[in-house]
Amino acid sequence: MDITRKFLKPVWRPMMQAARTYCDNPLRKLVAFPAVQIQDGKSKYMMAHVYVHGEMGNAKQVIRSNAKAKYHLDVYDELKKEAEEMGLCTQGLGGGYLVHDNEKKYIKLYGRSQSLGKADHEDAREILQRIYSDHKIDAESGGLEP
Repeated sequence: MDITRKFLKPVWRPMMQAARTYCDNPLRKLVAFPAVQIQDGKSKYMMAHVYVHGEMGNAKQVIRSNAKAKYHLDVYDELKKEAEEMGLCTQGLGGGYLVHDNEKKYIKLYGRSQSLGKADHEDAREILQRIYSDHKIDAESGGLEP
């Protein structure tokens, strides 16, 4: 036992520090990743999981919208590019339409994406409520049911 302590004691702390630095860095990036980025007016929106590769259990649900996007996949491609720049992975959960009126403090979620499927508008409402606590947020299924 004394021999083991003699050899491990000098290297134990530097090894743990190196492991902590390596492990914490991706998690710091995940925590720093913005949960919501939406635009004013009517836009396509999508929900996705953003996570550290191999750690899907620590995924973070995020929402992105883009009024100029032609397809929901365009919004997803922007999100994927943003996540990959930080070394993170993404998984699309679905999409829909979002109407954001910042002056009236109102957000409406409805519809579905033809390519990604329907996002869970209630989950999206809960995520948006954390950021836009002073807004009224309606989540509807719209006329397009899967």
